[in-house]
Amino acid sequence: MSSSKLDFVETANDLTPSTVPLTKLPLFQPRLSITREEAFEISYQRAQVLNRHYRLTIEDIINLTPRFFDMHRDDIIIRDIGSHALLSIQHNLAAGTLAPYAKESPQVEQLLERVLKFEVSAAFMLTEVGHGLDAKNLETEVRLQPDGSFILHTPRPDAAKFVPPSMPIAGLPRIAVVMAKLMVNGEDFGIRPVVVALSDGFQMCKGVTSRNLSLMPYMGGIQSPYAITSFDQVALPPTAVLGSMEKPADMRANFFHQISRVAPGTLAMSMIMIPALRIVTYITGKYSLRRTVGVANKERIPIITFRTQHQPILLALAQLAVMTPFADQCIKWFKDTTSFSPEVRHGFAVILKAVFIQMAQRSIPELVERCGAQGLFQHNQICDADNMVRACAISEGDALVVSIRLAVELCLGKYEMPKATMPDCLLAKYEAGLADDAWETVSSIPDDERWREFNRLLIPRCRPIVQGIGHRMVYETAVSAGVDADLLALYELGAIKENLDWYIEKGLLTRAKFRHMENKALDSLEPRLGDLLDQLNMDEYVTAPIIEQSMFDEFVQSLPKFTGNAEFPLLVS
Repeated sequence: MSSSKLDFVETANDLTPSTVPLTKLPLFQPRLSITREEAFEISYQRAQVLNRHYRLTIEDIINLTPRFFDMHRDDIIIRDIGSHALLSIQHNLAAGTLAPYAKESPQVEQLLERVLKFEVSAAFMLTEVGHGLDAKNLETEVRLQPDGSFILHTPRPDAAKFVPPSMPIAGLPRIAVVMAKLMVNGEDFGIRPVVVALSDGFQMCKGVTSRNLSLMPYMGGIQSPYAITSFDQVALPPTAVLGSMEKPADMRANFFHQISRVAPGTLAMSMIMIPALRIVTYITGKYSLRRTVGVANKERIPIITFRTQHQPILLALAQLAVMTPFADQCIKWFKDTTSFSPEVRHGFAVILKAVFIQMAQRSIPELVERCGAQGLFQHNQICDADNMVRACAISEGDALVVSIRLAVELCLGKYEMPKATMPDCLLAKYEAGLADDAWETVSSIPDDERWREFNRLLIPRCRPIVQGIGHRMVYETAVSAGVDADLLALYELGAIKENLDWYIEKGLLTRAKFRHMENKALDSLEPRLGDLLDQLNMDEYVTAPIIEQSMFDEFVQSLPKFTGNAEFPLLVS
């Protein structure tokens, strides 16, 4: 399948361009009857189109501009999750790692320019088959040679790099920024980024092996040629290893410095929850307004009438109303290097991820269920969004693990997140209660039993602690941003409902009082449901036929049809 020259929408450099015009291009139309290899190639073509559309510069990458973050929460993501994954890896991880070295090296500067133009496809290889979350103990080696060159090598199968695409696709040359141990005279000098050519677009480079995962069992909804990549004595020039050749005084600090682009990636990738939840909410809502059922008097009514149908839709709308203001606020906090330490700024990214993932993982499966069997088919876009949420939960730092690290460091008093500005609200009281309980637990653990008791008593409570901080911060941000009071009330109740037993135990609520508050919030929003769905402005991005009867009828007519004149007697005398 060959690519074709396309026209692109040009806008002022200081504005984020709308991707609505791209949805009209033939390239972005649904492709349901193609091979997996063809789907991969289309994903790369779409990624190149989106790259031209956003035109990210080195300033966007380094300074984390609004355009950089807007790319990660664009509604067009759901049209091709794989192409967006390629784009995010290309700019945040690969280009973001190369950028600090561009001024020092003309070769890196030239390569970075090609990466930003997507003239080459760039991968970022950190984790290994045997070292996922344990990445600081990775085994891939880059050995300094007497003449100043290097040899990159995978010492055993478990040291192979896991998941980033590496096989030749679409005739596009592919490179990687590989994290490897710098070995000097047999001594470990710590992790360094290494620039490696993987393929010329048609075949793998000498010594590089790619074992493709995506041609095996299918990763539903995510078209990208994920792989296991290994290196067999790959010879590299002196310019391939980036950074100082000196042994770092602090190996742990060096590791986190070298993978520093993971932190903005945690923040940026988590924002994908916004378009994912938005499209599923819109499709489920429109389907529920269209679909009818018969009642006792043979009258047909829309299924949206039932509280069990509109309740999860309204809750998702309430969550969407608070997500964007909080994302905007976290971006400001994350970029504020004068007010916050690096640990606190990374904490903001972890908190956003923990809360957004929780909301999406609770709401989307229930919305899928509200669409019945229709929600299971890929052409209705919902299962793609569901799979995207699962992928994002473990991308750029597993949501559970980064939450554990943040909560433990907070409990040990290594640093603090900003305190509550509304300490009397229910969500702030819940956060404070969890913090008090955690501090009591930490204080009671003897030093000689710290690991065992931390693992048994504190670690299982870490994610709820981070989520508790997050929901309080989301609520405060939404109040400051002037979010609709009815939507804000339902969001607060949804967060409370996650841990209702705690509020009842502390005497802050009863089940009857909570049900009354929840019904009041739902009653106030139900008449507005249609308008709230329209305000999502998702029409141009949705291709799911179930949202309109005419679209569904046309879809059914397009399906393969089987007819015949056969006769098959069931009962033979």
